[in-house]
Amino acid sequence: MIQAQTTAGLGGAGRPQEIVRRGPGVPAAAPSTVSAPQAGPTAEQVWRAGLPAGPPRQRRRLFRRARTALSVALLIASVVVIYLRLHHGPFGVTGVAITQETKNGCAVDVTGRITTTGAAGIVSYQWVFKPQAGAPQPQNQSVASGQSAVYVTAAVEGEGHGSIAQTVTLQVLGPGRASASANVIVSC
Repeated sequence: MIQAQTTAGLGGAGRPQEIVRRGPGVPAAAPSTVSAPQAGPTAEQVWRAGLPAGPPRQRRRLFRRARTALSVALLIASVVVIYLRLHHGPFGVTGVAITQETKNGCAVDVTGRITTTGAAGIVSYQWVFKPQAGAPQPQNQSVASGQSAVYVTAAVEGEGHGSIAQTVTLQVLGPGRASASANVIVSC
């Protein structure tokens, strides 16, 4: 049952004051003077007239070129980062130095630093003591990739009472040749 009522009388300007509708299924009428803005075309409008015109062709081309340039720049940057992280030059020794002498009772511990290029490899070296106590013993030290320095230590021992001066030399045998020396005084 649908009923419609109008109020009696007219508003001040000669129009009805209000329309009241009652009953199920009776839609409320939207005011005809105000239309809500639509976000886009309706399906019927697209069906009848086609898609509305987009941005001008020049703007679309510009966006397409900008996306392509950005993609290429990101690709190049990622290749450079990967190359720098994974690639190291050939292994080599760049320097040798005696860095520390530590007295340890009747002995002196001598520490040497062997600097490398940062690539992985094996350093061959030996300690030489003068006056000579015995034949030098070649040793090997492995170096990990990214490690730019290797620290090696030798103990210069004394016995008895008194002091003695010795020259301690760190010689790198390979790759390449380098050496560093220090004068050490051992006292007991």
